[in-house]
Amino acid sequence: MPTHILLIEDEEQIRKNLLEILQLKGYQVTAGADGLAGIQLASQQPPDLILCDIMMPQLSGYQVLAHIRTQESLSSVPFIFLTAKSDMVDFRQGMELGADDYLTKPFSTKDLLAAIESRLKRHQLRPTPQASPVWLQTIQGHAEGGRMILRVADCLYFYVHTSAYYVCHPLGTFQIDLTMAELAAQLDATQFFRANRQVILHRKSIQKYAYWQQGKYCLFLVNGAKAKEIIIPKARFRHLKKWLAG
Repeated sequence: MPTHILLIEDEEQIRKNLLEILQLKGYQVTAGADGLAGIQLASQQPPDLILCDIMMPQLSGYQVLAHIRTQESLSSVPFIFLTAKSDMVDFRQGMELGADDYLTKPFSTKDLLAAIESRLKRHQLRPTPQASPVWLQTIQGHAEGGRMILRVADCLYFYVHTSAYYVCHPLGTFQIDLTMAELAAQLDATQFFRANRQVILHRKSIQKYAYWQQGKYCLFLVNGAKAKEIIIPKARFRHLKKWLAG
């Protein structure tokens, strides 16, 4: 089976040229025109190596790398930046995020293929990583202002409104594409609690709770300057107390 390379490059002519070079060399190549497309392609079919531009619309190469390194199936995939920037500050930033190499444009076909072959060989010599729990660590949110990759650990709570799914985050409220059931299955259960069918809350979002009549409790969640109120049945509240004590 041929080695699969994911190419993420927003400049169409450069993308076409690199695609042709790599395919002629015998690699299987998938190409994305921006960072978001690249992340989606990587999730759908994990590659053996990623080539990624830095300066791109919507998501930069740094943001792509930061997301890739949080995904268990992609965390060890060799990642090479393609960049016209040669400032050492930029090199340092990429390496701190977990980049494996840089190729500064313009580069020769020989240098490109040598970098790829070198990184693939080093990757084959790495020990197999130990299995770890699969928890959702980042999530893609979208609003009128565009799309963002959010750290799930920073999210306050998730909720349903008019058949759509949202996340409340310190940066704002964003619509997401995962359902409550999908979130509940992927989130870290020590940090997130499904209060009812419409709300999943982060441990740090709970300000206080108060007893109401008719066997229900009201939770007050952090929501900017105001506290959001949600109702939780008494039976569910018993589970909440155990969870909070855990």
